[in-house]
Amino acid sequence: MGLGCFIFSLVKYRPLTYNKLYKYPDWSVGLGWVLALTSMICIPMMVVIKIIQSDGSLIERIKAVAAPVKGGASSRPKEYGLKNSELLHPLDPNGIHVFTKHTHTIVETTM
Repeated sequence: MGLGCFIFSLVKYRPLTYNKLYKYPDWSVGLGWVLALTSMICIPMMVVIKIIQSDGSLIERIKAVAAPVKGGASSRPKEYGLKNSELLHPLDPNGIHVFTKHTHTIVETTM
């Protein structure tokens, strides 16, 4: 999505002006493009670094970098697995563990 927006802005580029009178200097437009590129270059740069650090032929390295991590990638420590997670056993409003899955929530309101 970001790459598409970036390419579209390159294709439809017109020099930036203020009130159709003042044309911004080239150095300031260049600085704006550099700032925009710094946020977009991180992901492709990491892909290239991972491909360079991998072992095997170029095709094997690209496949290894593009393949999903076995078991899924998670930043959560292993001791916080889903076996006894609060996500599997939510608390009711009274603070008691609910082990049955409710199919409906009844909300009563008064006016």
